[in-house]
Amino acid sequence: MPKYIAKQSIGQFMPGEEIKGLDAKRIQALLASGAIEEYQEPEEPKEDGTAARLAELEKANTDLTATIKLMTDEKVKSDQENAELKAKVAELEKAVADSQAALKKATAEAKKAATPTEK
Repeated sequence: MPKYIAKQSIGQFMPGEEIKGLDAKRIQALLASGAIEEYQEPEEPKEDGTAARLAELEKANTDLTATIKLMTDEKVKSDQENAELKAKVAELEKAVADSQAALKKATAEAKKAATPTEK
């Protein structure tokens, strides 16, 4: 037997309450007058694609988070390698400067030795 819900106060029944204990003739009269209505199960929300879109966006977010972590790790490695290379460059520049100074000194000494000294 279907359930009926009061739309307005009817005797002991308040709006929204289930109507019980009335005979079929009385129920039909109340239905016709609009005082009660047949109970309808709440409808499931219609699928409009938002749940699927949300899942898709969550997956994309997870993928992007993983990519960001990977890129951050790679940047740390790259920065470390860059610092090591800068230290090597500085070391090599110092060695070049020392070599140039030694070459200049040796050249000067060679010129000095090659020039006859007058006495």
